[in-house]
Amino acid sequence: MDIKNGKWRILIPTHLSPILKTALADLYGIVDAYLPYPLAVTDESVAPAGGYAENLIVIGTAENGCLCRALADDGFFTPEKHCGGYAIRVGASPYHEGRQLIVLCGADDAGLLYAVHALDLAYLRDAVRYHGYHYNRRHAAFVDEMPAWEKKTYPKIDRRGIWTWGHAIYDYRAYLARMSALGFNHIVIWNDFVPLNASEVLAEAHRRGISVFWGFSCSWGETVDPNDPRDVEKWCARVLDVYTGEYAPLGGDGVYFQAFTETGNHEIGGKRIADLVTDWANAICGALHSAYPTLDIEFGIHATSIGDDWQALSGIDPEVAVMWEDCGDFPYAYDPARQANTAAAIAYTEKLLTLHGADTRFAAVLKGFTVLDWSHFEHYHGSIVMGCASPDFLAKRTQDKRFTWQYARPYWYAGAKKLADYCRTVAEAGIRQTTVTALMEDGMFECHTDPCAVLFASLLWDWEQDTDALIRYAEHCTELN
Repeated sequence: MDIKNGKWRILIPTHLSPILKTALADLYGIVDAYLPYPLAVTDESVAPAGGYAENLIVIGTAENGCLCRALADDGFFTPEKHCGGYAIRVGASPYHEGRQLIVLCGADDAGLLYAVHALDLAYLRDAVRYHGYHYNRRHAAFVDEMPAWEKKTYPKIDRRGIWTWGHAIYDYRAYLARMSALGFNHIVIWNDFVPLNASEVLAEAHRRGISVFWGFSCSWGETVDPNDPRDVEKWCARVLDVYTGEYAPLGGDGVYFQAFTETGNHEIGGKRIADLVTDWANAICGALHSAYPTLDIEFGIHATSIGDDWQALSGIDPEVAVMWEDCGDFPYAYDPARQANTAAAIAYTEKLLTLHGADTRFAAVLKGFTVLDWSHFEHYHGSIVMGCASPDFLAKRTQDKRFTWQYARPYWYAGAKKLADYCRTVAEAGIRQTTVTALMEDGMFECHTDPCAVLFASLLWDWEQDTDALIRYAEHCTELN
């Protein structure tokens, strides 16, 4: 097949939602970079009189894309129906001999956005870039014949994302763009004060299909006495006041709290921390739900102070998602080299997945990537403008952070099969909702998508993938280090 005389064109649905517009903009930038001519985009309803004589990229969703449906009906590809999923096929065009067609069809808007970046990362940067005997001549994407390829998939874990401090996001647009490229749809952003540009951050996240949970203090790092009812009342009032005055007007997707569980002790004042934090969570979250009945709440719990008392937390309102941290070795440990007792960490996770039976909303913060330099940490002394750093600052800090990524990467590769086993355990629990995030603090994720982050995101998406093939893909699809 000789496609060199045929230019490429994108065909789009007539109506584009904000997420679909983002998907189109991302796709255009990805493909146009390979072409020696400006890429054309046409509404699919405007068909030329003589039919489609060019190489085509057809995009749409199961609900919005007449040409996608027609191609599916004709057997060119099989659509994906699960939420967030997508189907891609690269093959000979059924409309014109000697031409090619690529179809990207999302099960929904977010699915199409994920399909765009799967085409970029898994196809163009891996399968196409290294196609053939590339040592003598590299394949020229969209100039040479494109290798046949197809992918049909959907995410196996509901909420997939990142937990981070707001001041450690230095370019929020790039940060969120890289999240959606990896199939992430959830972020927890902790701040001492609501960022001055929080509305802009939220709008950008929603444009990329990412839910934003704002984290703020619920006694973390402060002196509290959970045995004193007056202290509980004080914090209930403070949390309600902060949320009502600062976060409710933003129209975010939820909130995150943690309390006094980040300790190796199991008791405070002679009472089990598991019992105390259950009462604490119910009091504070109950006050919020009384005022905001539909508010989605994630409540962080450190297993170091809970241990075998985990069943006590079944007394927490099941509408609150308990988000677990520090549940043992990799993938929960700060140091990814700690992998000797991963099996015990997974066994503990199996218990936590039964907290409210089938009604459980399980959530977790995994660790082992980059973290804040706590030796120089200090709380904000006022509101910040989040994620608007200068290009020079971004370049310098990105180089500084390569050290930590390069330390972590081999351990994530070594633990890939263990991570797959962890994701399988969560994905197959058969519960109401699953959420898995990674702590990626101050790692310049907005400027550097590390291969181990790609591996993590890929296994969150689908734990059944071959880990050796994923490691190769992760190395191929990321920028040179």
